[in-house]
Amino acid sequence: MAITAFFQGILGASSLALGASIGVFFKPSRTVSAAIMAFGSGTLIAAIALEIARRVYESTGVFPLLLGFSLGGVLFTSLSQYIDEHGGFLRKPASSRRYLFEQQQYEQELDVMQRIAHVEVLQHLPEAEKQAIAKLVTPVYVKPHHVICREGDQGDYFYMIAQGEAEVIKGRKVITVLGAGEIFGEMSLLTGEPRSATVIARTPMELYQLNEENFGQVLTRSPHLACALSRTLARRLRLSVDCQVAAERNLERWRNQLMEQVELDRLMREDPATIEGLVKRSAPLAILVGTLLDNIPEATVIGMNTGSNHFGWSFLLAVFISNFPEALTSASGMRQAGTPKNQILALWFGMVILSGFVAIFGYFLQDYGSDLLLGTAQAIAGGAILAMLASTMMPEAYELGGSSVSYSTIAGFLLSFLIAMSGHN
Repeated sequence: MAITAFFQGILGASSLALGASIGVFFKPSRTVSAAIMAFGSGTLIAAIALEIARRVYESTGVFPLLLGFSLGGVLFTSLSQYIDEHGGFLRKPASSRRYLFEQQQYEQELDVMQRIAHVEVLQHLPEAEKQAIAKLVTPVYVKPHHVICREGDQGDYFYMIAQGEAEVIKGRKVITVLGAGEIFGEMSLLTGEPRSATVIARTPMELYQLNEENFGQVLTRSPHLACALSRTLARRLRLSVDCQVAAERNLERWRNQLMEQVELDRLMREDPATIEGLVKRSAPLAILVGTLLDNIPEATVIGMNTGSNHFGWSFLLAVFISNFPEALTSASGMRQAGTPKNQILALWFGMVILSGFVAIFGYFLQDYGSDLLLGTAQAIAGGAILAMLASTMMPEAYELGGSSVSYSTIAGFLLSFLIAMSGHN
C-alpha cells in the first residue's frame, strides 16, 4: 500500500511536470492561464470542504477542525513569507511582480532620502525614521515668484527645501530668506493656527511636502524629529523680534505638545536590508523549499487517504488540475527572470518525486496515529491548502483574467463537488 500511496502522490503532482514543461518553452496567454488557475482553485475548494473538512468534523468533531485549519493557515503563511523574503518569491509570478514593485519603491525612497539628507531636522535621525519619512513625502517643483503658502491661510502642509530659496514675508516686510536644507510650515500644523507668514519662491525650488495627517503620523513615531522641530522653533522664535513674547509663552507648550504625541513603544526599529544580495545567495534553495511547502499538504492528504474506504478521487483530481497552472505560470515566470531551463525542469520534476515520498509519509502516519491526531493533521493540511489558494492561486488568477475568472472558479467547484458526491453515492 505504501507503493500505492507513492504512485498516487506522483499522479497528483505529475501535472507539475507537465505544466513546467509547457511553461518553459511557451508563454501561455493571460486568459488561458487565468481560466485554468481559477478552475483549479474551484476544484480544490470543493475538495477541501468535502474530502477534508467534512470528514474531520464527522470523525473528530469541531475543535480539531478549527484548531487544525487555523494552525495550518498560520504555519503556511508564516513559512511562505519567510521563504519569499529569502528569494523564494521567484517561484510565483505574482510574488515576483510584487517584489519588483517593492524594490522600485525602495530605490525611489533611497533617492528621496539622498535629496533631503541635508535638511536640518533630518540630519541626526536614525536611518529607519528617515526611510519612513521618505515614504510619505511628495516632491513639489515651483518657479520663481510662486506663492507656496499665504499668511492667514489654514496650514495643510509641512515643507522641506531640497534646492532653491524662498522669501518669508510678514505683512509687507521680508523677515528672512530660507535656503536648501531648511523647513517651513510646521508651526501652523503644530498649533492649528493660520499661517503666520507668506512664503514666496525667490528661485526655482525643489520641495518635499508632508500633509497634515502624515506629519502627525511621523511625529507620533519619531521622538528625534519632535526634538529637532522643537529646536528649530526655539531658534526661529528667538530670532524674531515680533515674536519674542510669544516665544517665551508658547515655546514650552509646543515642546510638550510635540513630545506628548510620541509613542516610544512604536518606534520603527527596522534597518533597511539589502534584499537583492540575500536573493542572490539563497534564491535557488528558497525556491525549492517554497515549492515543496506549496505541495506538502496536498501530498500528505493523498497519502493519508490511500487504502481507506473513503479515498477521495475528487481531491486527487483537484490536486492534479490545480498543480498544472501553478507550475505553468511559475515556470514561465522563472524563465523570464533568467533561470536556466534545465534548472526549472529539474525543480518541478524533482517536486513530483518528492510528492510521492511525502504521500508515503502520510500513508504511514495513518497507521500510527489516533483518530484525533489524524483528523487534526488533515485539518492542518486543509488550512495550509486554503492559505495557499488565498495567497497565490486566486490572486494570480484574478490579476491575469479579471472578474471573468469567477465563472471558471464556479465550474471547477461544481465539477469537484459532483465527483465527490457521486463517490459518496
